[in-house]
Amino acid sequence: MLKIILYCLFALYFKKINTKKITTKPHHSKYSYNIPLFWKIADKNEISSSKPKRFIFNEYPISIYRDSKDKVKAVSDICIHRGTSLSRGKIINDCIQCPYHGWEYKDGLVENIPGLPKTNKCAFGVPQFEVKEINDDIYLRPSYDINSKEGVYYNHTIYIPPEADDDDFVRITGTRHIRRQNNLITENVLDMMHISYVHSFGNTLSPVPFKIDYEDMSNISGKTTFHYTSGPTSMSRLIGGSKFVVVENEFHLPDTTVTRVKANDIVKTIVTHCYPIGKNESILHYDLYRNFMKTPIFDYLFEYQMKLTLDEDVDILNYIYDDYVKGFMSNKFDITQVKYREKMKQLLHL
Repeated sequence: MLKIILYCLFALYFKKINTKKITTKPHHSKYSYNIPLFWKIADKNEISSSKPKRFIFNEYPISIYRDSKDKVKAVSDICIHRGTSLSRGKIINDCIQCPYHGWEYKDGLVENIPGLPKTNKCAFGVPQFEVKEINDDIYLRPSYDINSKEGVYYNHTIYIPPEADDDDFVRITGTRHIRRQNNLITENVLDMMHISYVHSFGNTLSPVPFKIDYEDMSNISGKTTFHYTSGPTSMSRLIGGSKFVVVENEFHLPDTTVTRVKANDIVKTIVTHCYPIGKNESILHYDLYRNFMKTPIFDYLFEYQMKLTLDEDVDILNYIYDDYVKGFMSNKFDITQVKYREKMKQLLHL
């Protein structure tokens, strides 16, 4: 009986030690208000094991790097000693060394303080955020601290388009720094009716789809299918030989949009991700997949097309008034943006 009692006491003691709360700074109120899903933050080639790289997500600085096992790590960029940017330091033995006083952080927790060898290791530090590396991209959940277990998270599967695993498609990628709010940029991509009026490639002869269908895909995603008459000089008509074109326009919270244009057997799919740097500043990532004109020499044509498209989009977005970005009314052609707003609102109230 005594052995059983002693065993139980030791078990409780070690459980208490192992579940001792870790203190991190800044407080989780500085980041837990972010949408608790995974956001695309970078291309995998942007992150190295030689030096951390700083990203600003919704006005909060985050340092991202690779450890010696090539695993991506993301921690707060704010040193808890004097508030220095950790990303200006270097990586030593899987630790970020602060450039100001040499404090070393392993996975965000203080591992070493110069001159203070008796420091209680891994008991305090900075927040560490969950990251995933998928489809050659880096995704970040900026709302939950793995170290202190404080903040907000929501379990979901990161959406990867089927084209990514289809050998019949080739892919080009790009990034654009846009000085507008991220939701406005995302909703613009979900807006099909602006194409014929804003873009030089738009079909001004038949700008209105003759049929639209919306469907819920999940509690954080939806899709609208638009049916158009193709323009006489469009790729759909000239290359696809199609009189009609089908456009599938999807959103997958928090920030993914998919625009899939189908003309007979040819398919062009544009996937975007847009995260906020601050109130009126964002980073837009895009991928363009295509199953035609696949020779690399044509990449330049599609890169130019994306640049022109984004230039035209930014030009109109710059003249939308900040206080009225949601407008005052919607019609049936705005269904995708309306559903995007509804599902985002529901997520915020979980």
